[in-house]
Amino acid sequence: MINLVSLALDWRTWLAIAIAGLIAAAGIQTMRLGWAKDALTLERAERANETADRERVARQMAEQNARLQAEHAAQQQATLKAFNDALREQEIRAAAADADAASLRDAVACYASGDCLGPRADTATGGACPDRAATVGKLFGRANSAAGRMAKAADKHADEVRALKSQILADRAACGVFPDAP
Repeated sequence: MINLVSLALDWRTWLAIAIAGLIAAAGIQTMRLGWAKDALTLERAERANETADRERVARQMAEQNARLQAEHAAQQQATLKAFNDALREQEIRAAAADADAASLRDAVACYASGDCLGPRADTATGGACPDRAATVGKLFGRANSAAGRMAKAADKHADEVRALKSQILADRAACGVFPDAP
């Protein structure tokens, strides 16, 4: 009988040990679950911070792109205005050169026909000059100065075209469009 009582005590002891073990295992699992929840919370916080950083950088990049696009558009407008102003000035100079050339042609035609010679002839057209050579020299001088003005205007126009081409190439490069691309 003593063996049965000792077995019964052993059985109860084993049961208590088993229950204590299960409680300990459950406590350990609960603790591990708590650690996992803490790790998950930390991971979510880190992901939220990374997402916030990415969104902040994206906003900054969008703002910078918008600013750069606005600056680029303003530069293009300024370039276009300067080009149009230069074109207007060139047209005014060309009109003046045309008028000057027309006056010169009239003076040469008048001189060649002999109609402008005489005491009442206009000296601007080459008339009323006793020395025809001096009149021809004056006409050639006017032609030479008109040609010089035209050459300067052509050089300035060529410089403006080169500057505009340079600006266009710079704009295309800034926009990622290269002149060699189809």
